[in-house]
Amino acid sequence: MTVLDKKADASTPNYPIGSVDKALRLLRVLSEDRELRVSDASREIGVARSTAHRLLEMLQLHGFAQQDPLTRAYAPGPALLEIGLAALRNLDIREITRPVIEALVEEVQESAHLVILSGTEMFLIDAVESKQALRVGTRVGGRAPAYASAGGRALLAELPDDRVISMFPNEELEPVTPETLTSRTELIGELAKVRERGFAVCIAEVELDVATVGAVIPNGDRLTPAAITISIPRFRASEDDLTRLGHAAMRAARRCAGAA
Repeated sequence: MTVLDKKADASTPNYPIGSVDKALRLLRVLSEDRELRVSDASREIGVARSTAHRLLEMLQLHGFAQQDPLTRAYAPGPALLEIGLAALRNLDIREITRPVIEALVEEVQESAHLVILSGTEMFLIDAVESKQALRVGTRVGGRAPAYASAGGRALLAELPDDRVISMFPNEELEPVTPETLTSRTELIGELAKVRERGFAVCIAEVELDVATVGAVIPNGDRLTPAAITISIPRFRASEDDLTRLGHAAMRAARRCAGAA
């Protein structure tokens, strides 16, 4: 009997629904393991491989699981993350980073955000808006393709290229604006630049009038993988300004890691 079985036995309802019980136990396993193969799922919840496969397919259909096209293993999906965020609005990462982001906005006088990866998308989980009259508004809960956004690229750059390729199995990438890069080859090249300079830059790739820089928070397995971004109106996006803001984002990211 597994630990999950013991937990379930402690308060078994009078009229249990077996399929729901198995699906929920599988969700627990997914939340604890970074990768889960069908054989592992079968063993963990004590069902046939065919049953485990059907359960995983159903979880994937509703966004609770996602399958790596390269390894065929399953990982937690964006819906699982969203439910976790809804239940835990005061994530440790937000408590740690909020004062740093507020200080960053005060320093650079531009809007700043905290973002994470949700599947293949960048997911904005916290923001502090600049007080400038012309500024980029903040939209907590907003999403953008990770390949098109500075925060998403900063986080993708932490992954090996083969993992990125498995996340985006098609060479062609769907543009968000006319400025969005549209090929996986371009993306891999951009990620190499991010690793070299330490921050990502995206100009008009998600919104035509917005430029953004992003730097990943050094993790060390202590924090939820996240990045800090700074967004500015495009007309203020000179090369010097973007470099200055990129370094400011990097300093802030390091301060967040130090505060953990």
